[in-house]
Amino acid sequence: LKLCPGPRGPCVRVWSAMKLLALTLYRHKEESPPEVSAHYELSSFSFFHRGAMKEHIKFHSRVIVARTAVGMRQSVEFEQGIGKCHVFVHPSGLACAVLADGEYPMRVAFQLVSEVIRVFMEKHSGTWQTVTTDTQLEFPEGDEFLQKFQNPAEADKITKIEKELDQVKDIVIKSMDDILKRGESLDALMQKSNDLSTTSYQFYRTAKKNNQCCKLY
Repeated sequence: LKLCPGPRGPCVRVWSAMKLLALTLYRHKEESPPEVSAHYELSSFSFFHRGAMKEHIKFHSRVIVARTAVGMRQSVEFEQGIGKCHVFVHPSGLACAVLADGEYPMRVAFQLVSEVIRVFMEKHSGTWQTVTTDTQLEFPEGDEFLQKFQNPAEADKITKIEKELDQVKDIVIKSMDDILKRGESLDALMQKSNDLSTTSYQFYRTAKKNNQCCKLY
């Protein structure tokens, strides 16, 4: 992973290795589901870009979770194969979104999602269900899971994941365009979102306009 030069200074980075960037838990709602615990690993980004990247991760994860039905698993691909958001909404209404690069194995990502939901429900049963606004419930295990699963080969050994998981057959794979409602645009959603500051929105606009080598969208 590295930064690459751009006409206005270094752009974000080139995706060149498997990486997990974020793990977020939500109480599922069809409109703006509230966070109950969020965990990030953004050390591969320039310090000056981490704030904007965190906001964009929050925005995308929340939109995708809101548009994932209860009991459903789906992976949403970003443009140019740069990454995916893997989401599962448990029948209880607890949702987990994992943002990874495009090379990270889907079955390992969903094993992580399943493990996180199981452990979180055991620890916070009766608590997360009452959350109505973004909250950070105590869950150090989230950071531990994010680190343990950084190397999917090692995570595979630790969790003894079967080579063919039945759940993988039930995963719906979509693009960001697929989850937009008729007449919606990603640009319009960004402008309305409380997750993005004006600076982060302009960061997206500039990167898209310049079509830089490390374009995130």
